[in-house]
Amino acid sequence: MGFYEPAIFHIHTRGTGRLKNFNQWDVQQKSTFLHEYVHYLQDITTIQGLNKGLNNYYILGEYMRYVTKIIKSSSNIISLPINRFTANHNVGQNWIAYSCVMGDKQPVKNVLSYYPKYVTDLIDENNGEKIPLNVVILKCEGYNIPYQEIIFGTIHIMEGMANLIQNLVYPHLQDASPYNPYHIAVDVIDMIIPGFSSNKLTLISLLDFALQHSNPGLALVGYLEKKRSEGYNATSLTSDIIYNDLMQEKVCFSSLSPLSFKDAYIALADAAKDVMKDYLGNVWYWRNIDKWFQTIINRGIGLRLNAPELFQQLAIGGDITSNDVFLKIFKEFGSPIVTNSPYNFDFISPKNVFITKEEMINIYAMMQFPRVFSSNGTFSCPLRKYCQNKPCGFHKQKVDKRCLTQPWTRMRKWNRCYFNTWWYFKGFKNLIIR
Repeated sequence: MGFYEPAIFHIHTRGTGRLKNFNQWDVQQKSTFLHEYVHYLQDITTIQGLNKGLNNYYILGEYMRYVTKIIKSSSNIISLPINRFTANHNVGQNWIAYSCVMGDKQPVKNVLSYYPKYVTDLIDENNGEKIPLNVVILKCEGYNIPYQEIIFGTIHIMEGMANLIQNLVYPHLQDASPYNPYHIAVDVIDMIIPGFSSNKLTLISLLDFALQHSNPGLALVGYLEKKRSEGYNATSLTSDIIYNDLMQEKVCFSSLSPLSFKDAYIALADAAKDVMKDYLGNVWYWRNIDKWFQTIINRGIGLRLNAPELFQQLAIGGDITSNDVFLKIFKEFGSPIVTNSPYNFDFISPKNVFITKEEMINIYAMMQFPRVFSSNGTFSCPLRKYCQNKPCGFHKQKVDKRCLTQPWTRMRKWNRCYFNTWWYFKGFKNLIIR
């Protein structure tokens, strides 16, 4: 199995092949890469992906501002951990909503039934009104207990969709992925409209539809129940109908006036770009990072609005080395940082975008800061796996024990590694952590 670190920054594959030679990879590594690359596309072509990124960047930025205030008031000496959710009211609310709609991954055997459940109220920052947060609860057969309840959400839909596409492109590989979260969404769908999962391409469009909502689990169940009440069945509810319904939807952000799906999608994409630009802070060193991010989000808008059938076409295109849809997308969007089993770091830039692998490594470093300040003062830098293959800093220092415990003490002034470049430009160069 590989993994994908959300917010479009890192894909890990199991295998020894390098990204520039992916046409020489074995089938297992290609299959794993495709699965994780689908997650990358989900993050830049769905409302839930954009919303997830927007929340991550927003929380990251607010948390860094909060930490900076604490540092300034404490003469550059701080104790850890610093609770990120005390940064401000919106950070706490965003995290509650994000955690609930993501869903649960506890191991279960199968789904027995489902029901909606009220969780809590969120507060509209525009007018102070309460916004009820509801989810779908799945009653499942557990492994060590007869029954177990889990929240049905984004993780099940994203993983179910990526797993489905992976298995359609590489059908002869044994699917060893666990039932939850990879297969559970399909059973929920068939529970509402029996036999719906028999048409795999329509199933992909339905999962894609769900991801165009801020609460995918609730949206999926509500939509299917509505279509069932209108008389639709597994054969009459087609991809064309699903995508037409999506384009006719009205989307509400808090108390603001309803927007068309197109306008809502563009507004959310623009917000994600603004939040990232704000976090980067117009530092010249990161200008290419901002250009890269702006480009892939803009291209994602075009892909979503002009080619909604993207994921279905990807699923029927065959092996990624000859899949015209995949190759075209790969050329337009490039890749995040991609690692293999030996932890070689690779990167392919999008067409007509100038950004180096070293600059992309800086993005990965950026995401580590909240983990430092929410730790107990000991933090193991994941970039050490890159630096062990390529000593960094002016004096080309190798990885040492400080990288495993306190990487912020390792390099100073212009002899900085990737982690400490961010540490320096974010104003933490004189910080003492106790």
